[in-house]
Amino acid sequence: MRSRSAEGTARAQRLIVVSVIAIALGFLVVVQLRSQAAVARTLAAQDDTSVALLINDLNRANNQLIQQGVALSQQEAQIRAALTAGGTDAKAIQEELTTLREVNGEVPVHGPGLRIRIQGTIMDFELQDALNNLRNAGAEAIALNGQRIISSTPVQSRGDSLLINGHAVSSPLSLLVIGDPEQLGPAADLSASSLQTRVQVDIQRQTDLAIAEVVTPRPLIYAQLGK
Repeated sequence: MRSRSAEGTARAQRLIVVSVIAIALGFLVVVQLRSQAAVARTLAAQDDTSVALLINDLNRANNQLIQQGVALSQQEAQIRAALTAGGTDAKAIQEELTTLREVNGEVPVHGPGLRIRIQGTIMDFELQDALNNLRNAGAEAIALNGQRIISSTPVQSRGDSLLINGHAVSSPLSLLVIGDPEQLGPAADLSASSLQTRVQVDIQRQTDLAIAEVVTPRPLIYAQLGK
């Protein structure tokens, strides 16, 4: 069922891309025709020099439109071929999209890792230090008391409680970390050694942890793609 769903999603995405390309091709044709008509109307009121410059500009614009049309046609042909044959490019794009959503915490995940139980109160900087150690050791997904944690998740202290993305969590803390247990273990031990002077820390290796919590992506308002 999961593979069929993924295949259906990929097929829908490719259909959308094909439709966008087809619309773009149509737009280029319309632009070209309208440009020619506008120039034709303008020629009657211009002298010979102006007419020569307008014709030169028109030829240059037409050449650019032809090149863009050829490029879009080639892309459309490639995507249609991939759509028909289930091409590897489309599969690679779908896999990259899935990986990106996993990293951004937008989908549930499961896998081997550590379950870390902290009995007692810790500060936000202590948790951040532990999270950084785990990420540097290869942690791929993290959750704490039902809250998914990604790199941009704010962690704050308020009294005896921690605020994870604005949600209060209190002791005992159950930290789920998915990744290679062999690499995560030393990082967890390092963090635990600095905490165990005043709180109890229990670290258990797990063959399969499930993190069902997800992060709702926030739309970018001010940030734009770099040039």
